[in-house]
Amino acid sequence: MKQSTLSLVQDLKDSGNDFEWYPTTDKQINTIIDDIKIIKKDFDFTTRYSEAVKVLDVGAGDGRVLEAITAAFKAEEYFNIDAYAIEKVDLHTNTYRKKGITLLGTEFNQVNFISKNCDIGFVNPPYSEFSHWIQTLISHLRFGILYAVIPERWKDDPAIKEAMALRGVKFSKVLSTSDFLDADRTARAKVNIVRFSFNELIADEDHDHTHRRYKHNVSYNSTDPFDLFLENELNLKKTYSETNEKFNEYCEKERVRKEMATEGTPCFELVTSKGVLWALLDNYERDLANTLEQYKLISTINPSLLQELGVDFDALLKGAKEKMLGYRNVYWHLLFEKLDAISTRLTQKHKNDLLNTLSANALDFTYTNALYIIQYAVEVGNELIEQSLIDVYINLTSPDAISRYYKSNKHIYSDDWRYTNTGNEKAKYVLDYRFIHSNHSNFSGYSWDRGLNEGARAFTSDLVVAFKLLGYTNLYTTCSYDQISYGGKISIIGTTPSGEVEELVDIKYYKNGNRHLKFNQEAMLRLNVTVSRLLGWVRSKDEFVEESQCTETVNDNVWAISDDMKVTPSNILMLTCKAA
Repeated sequence: MKQSTLSLVQDLKDSGNDFEWYPTTDKQINTIIDDIKIIKKDFDFTTRYSEAVKVLDVGAGDGRVLEAITAAFKAEEYFNIDAYAIEKVDLHTNTYRKKGITLLGTEFNQVNFISKNCDIGFVNPPYSEFSHWIQTLISHLRFGILYAVIPERWKDDPAIKEAMALRGVKFSKVLSTSDFLDADRTARAKVNIVRFSFNELIADEDHDHTHRRYKHNVSYNSTDPFDLFLENELNLKKTYSETNEKFNEYCEKERVRKEMATEGTPCFELVTSKGVLWALLDNYERDLANTLEQYKLISTINPSLLQELGVDFDALLKGAKEKMLGYRNVYWHLLFEKLDAISTRLTQKHKNDLLNTLSANALDFTYTNALYIIQYAVEVGNELIEQSLIDVYINLTSPDAISRYYKSNKHIYSDDWRYTNTGNEKAKYVLDYRFIHSNHSNFSGYSWDRGLNEGARAFTSDLVVAFKLLGYTNLYTTCSYDQISYGGKISIIGTTPSGEVEELVDIKYYKNGNRHLKFNQEAMLRLNVTVSRLLGWVRSKDEFVEESQCTETVNDNVWAISDDMKVTPSNILMLTCKAA
């Protein structure tokens, strides 16, 4: 392990990324794990039953602390660990997905810790900056308990004392004194392993914890750093504030889209000169600055006047929080929309799954984080692209849709319920080019909701995605979804790889939920061949012809479709570099 660490340190030095990384020792990690085990006997770490305990390592390095804590409680019932990290060195962060670690931020000084929360925090900071790091985390991070490996002189640090007093962190317990003389990377520093908390976390000696029905949460006396920020930075005092205008992500996204498309606006100029990403970053900073300025102006109004107008403090606080945190979601959504090299290759379900994953990470919208997210989206998106095509194929599958089974097939497809689209997973088959697909419904029961319902629209959109993956371009539908009525038809048109414009599928939608489909036979051949190859049913085009008893010609271009579906980072360089 020591040799591995020294090799990693050398790599960090060679790449100019050795930012005082002295890995936490096994002894130090075990001290923290033992303390958590003692506390959990008498206190809860989360507010909801069986909810995962969120552990955040700030400056996580190679993630060894998070891995150790996760492993220590792996067998514990109702104590699952979700591991999160702040780390700027990509040599480390590139390993996180395999280790089950979610990145919440990169550069420490660019992280908005007010928007971050965890049940257990940990930090082993660069010792030249430990005061700034600890002061920032105590002041801004929403935590239950915070563990820190810091120089012994922390006890006399005025900035840390002030931050504890302002935040209401009343307890700081030194769990042990340690050093790095026998560490994987040696150093002379003498350090304390400290636990910061809002409560003393001492068990009730008069009450047997094994029979206790209710436990206090480790953070039951904690303060909200966001509330303190609004009070201290914006001078907002309790007794006033109510706003009826809720933050509306849809409206905000529409506003930014319009600015980016309107000639003469600063946003449009940035899009044309530097690229989409820079335009979004600039707009985000201006929106945050404008919001802060507006709330500062509110704080200058006489409180009695605000009270007379019926303005409520709690509502104003909620409004400020919704806006400042809501803008982050708005701009991540807008960035994802521009990742069309990925998003146009995913079905609606996988598109939503990826977007929810990106949003759930709660990353601040910064340039460094955007680069990480783009790389992350390419990696995850490529994993979902093949599955998107397979999902469309399975969704189309029904007894009516199957033209023929594979020659050597040992399983028979069965479907006992007309709305079930999942068949025998072991069956190998070829879809027909013309069949009926049954579903619950195609139209809404509300008079005001015109055209196809959400499910029918997603079904059609997913077919468009499938055709794109099969090599067709310039795809469009012959009419909009809201124009379709009972028995109405919609067609998907596209350009073939050879440059011909063809009708790829006709779909008729009926009131009873049936969908009558008629595919272009070449398009269906492409779908059958590609999915058969992705699922591992065949290893060559000759084998496909033999097994499926196919009468159509399978040329090399059709067989090679699955090789060209994935996205490379170069497809989305235009987001970060206009010249590209």
